[in-house]
Amino acid sequence: MKEKLKDIPKQPGVYQFLDKAGGVLYVGKAKNLKSRVGQYLNGHDDRPQLPYLMAEAVDVNYTVVSNELESAFLENTIIKQYSPKYNIDLKDDKNYAFITIDYSFEIPQINYARKFDPGNKQIKYFGPYSAVYKIRNTLNLVRKIFPYCAAQKVGSRPCFYYYMHRCPGVCIGKISLDEYKQILDKIIKFLQGNISEVTKDIKTEMAKAAKDKKFEAAARLRDQLKALEILEERQNVILPKKVDWDIVSLTDSDGFACINLFKIRGGKMFDKEDFIYEIPIAVFDGRQKQQSYFLLQRFLEQYYLESSSVPKSIYTQTDPEDGELIKSIIKSRFSRAIEITTPQKGKVAKLVKLGKLNAEEYLKKWLSDKAGNLDKINAALGELKTALNLGALPQRIECYDISNTQGTNPVGSMVVFKNGLPAKSEYRKFKIQGKKTPDDFAMMREMLQRRFKRNSELRITDSNASQSAIRNSQSSNWPMPDLIVIDGGKGQLGVAFDVLTTYNLQLTTPAIGLAKRIEEIFFPNNPVPLILPHGNPGLQLLQRLRDEAHRFGITFHRQLRSKHAVKSALDDIAGIGPKTKKILKTKFGTVAKIKQSTPEELAAVVGKSLAEKIKNGL
Repeated sequence: MKEKLKDIPKQPGVYQFLDKAGGVLYVGKAKNLKSRVGQYLNGHDDRPQLPYLMAEAVDVNYTVVSNELESAFLENTIIKQYSPKYNIDLKDDKNYAFITIDYSFEIPQINYARKFDPGNKQIKYFGPYSAVYKIRNTLNLVRKIFPYCAAQKVGSRPCFYYYMHRCPGVCIGKISLDEYKQILDKIIKFLQGNISEVTKDIKTEMAKAAKDKKFEAAARLRDQLKALEILEERQNVILPKKVDWDIVSLTDSDGFACINLFKIRGGKMFDKEDFIYEIPIAVFDGRQKQQSYFLLQRFLEQYYLESSSVPKSIYTQTDPEDGELIKSIIKSRFSRAIEITTPQKGKVAKLVKLGKLNAEEYLKKWLSDKAGNLDKINAALGELKTALNLGALPQRIECYDISNTQGTNPVGSMVVFKNGLPAKSEYRKFKIQGKKTPDDFAMMREMLQRRFKRNSELRITDSNASQSAIRNSQSSNWPMPDLIVIDGGKGQLGVAFDVLTTYNLQLTTPAIGLAKRIEEIFFPNNPVPLILPHGNPGLQLLQRLRDEAHRFGITFHRQLRSKHAVKSALDDIAGIGPKTKKILKTKFGTVAKIKQSTPEELAAVVGKSLAEKIKNGL
């Protein structure tokens, strides 16, 4: 790595430290890549987690960008992609969650998403929120005040919510799309916290509707106004002035930290969010102040890189490490200058202190729930160890299932539980290639052979092998499980045991079959099943594992089946790609209507040359 340092430029960018398997250990950004990476390699960075990081790191990669702002965006993207071991990690969700309004449909769709895509101009994002349940609660409230439609286009049949008086009827033309977009404008203002502005708009519309003798519309607006007034009454008045502030407080305990965010809009408490972070334990070794710097900086960067709106002022418990970068991020996204201040006295300082108290209480409850769940998981693993006569607790369990419809689109699924919890990044799915007729045994054999072949053939023993080859081998060579669970009875388990025997794994890797009928547990070469009580924690863990394998497999199978079902005659025409198909579908709707169209109509959409190909091909 020190040799590589000679070639690293003195420019802004993002760097990644890698382990021997090519995994990303840490991601950072720098104004000067050469100087920053050199601090790690030359021992000039005295952060306490650095010895742990550098003991594992064998390589460093970097990406040059134009400025520090670009490096902040790129760093955030890479951290979310790889969840590096030594980066501060958002623990209670993989990503923030957002409410979305997607304008790519004829009737814009309100939903939620975990990924923020600033490049997609057809989707408006609102948030971020710390948990999806908060989004569901918010959308339930929105739908009661401002009914919105679930249908994607106008037709002759109303959507489900129309019958529940939670849709204004845009799906059947009861109101126009322009009128519906006016409702969406109110929802947007509501989600942004501008309730007083929405109330003012509704009063104006209600007066106009009454004047025009549109009494039904006026009554609907009156009900919306009452609901908003009740909601405003429930919100706590924090300040007599109509200020827009974000108050950020934090606390830490036992290797975890909690950020509390008060959103004050119009002087009232609009929302409260709590975010749990896992922090590398070494950061806590006598470096509390510096830890606060790292955590607060990380949160502010990530949050305002993705936030759909910003207040006029941000007040924090401690000064961030690089407040100017946070200001630059906000300026680039919202074209607004903003102040970031650490208050020392007065009302704002009391709010920061109150936020810290809220963070402490939330973190205490979260840690208590986590400890309780761990106790239950350990009890379940202990029950499995005893019931299955295992030598140790099964820390890594793999479960396999086959999904197909009469042999069509057959797939295999492998799910992994580590220490009793799903390790979703290690789930694998297999397209079955050797069998297209209903034969679950043959399909199971193919999947297991492909899985365990990795552990027998991809090991590199040549001492002269290149470092990259070793990395590729190690990353492809999946860890061996402590227990294999097969979804099925004696037949499927027999296939699994044959495959394990082929690779000389039958003595070191225990395998069982879990039959659905009465949840019988089968062992290799033993016709008598084990039947555990339904309340047994070990059996319940196996059931969760089996159900997850089935869910994962059936989802993949349905994706393949849907993809096969939508295959059309256009797929066989040269020059027709996904974009052209989408354009044709938007314009004509179906292949039959494309056939009925004139060459001139087609040429107006895709050009004369392609229109001729389509006419000849159909």
